[in-house]
Amino acid sequence: MRSKDESSLRIIDLWTFKSTKTNKRYIVEVEGFENEFYGLKFYWKGVEKSKNRYSLLTNDYEPRTIVRSCIEVMLEYYRKNRLVSFGFVAAPDLDKDVKDKHISKANGSRRFRFYQRMMINLFGPETFCQVSDTTHTIYLLINQFQLENKVITLKTIEDRLNQTYLGEFTINV
Repeated sequence: MRSKDESSLRIIDLWTFKSTKTNKRYIVEVEGFENEFYGLKFYWKGVEKSKNRYSLLTNDYEPRTIVRSCIEVMLEYYRKNRLVSFGFVAAPDLDKDVKDKHISKANGSRRFRFYQRMMINLFGPETFCQVSDTTHTIYLLINQFQLENKVITLKTIEDRLNQTYLGEFTINV
């Protein structure tokens, strides 16, 4: 399903999948930006009205299956267009879900570190340059062909993130 955010003119595709373990339905929002760049967000349908829907944990202990389903959505976009790039922000853990409050945020949240490990293990450097901002838990898979041909630059992406989300993001290779 496709919707359009009239305030920003961004296109948002909605995908759904159902967990085979719990039968819970998940929503994947794929937000399209210029230069073939897509941002992904996902949440359990049961919390879609919550302002914390991206941070809430289901405690079903199946994150690998859920993230792998999101990766399948990414691969579908890549199969249709070999110039795509992807990005996501790992939602912060809610205070009630953080067991050890003394863990440094310098390396990102648990969720961010998990996503990062999945991306590094599944995508090689030939296709995507993987960059991140661990402070803001942003992870990007930038299309190598687009980078090499200067269609897109890390500076452009950084500027666009700062403009869109009114932040002070710094991405590192």
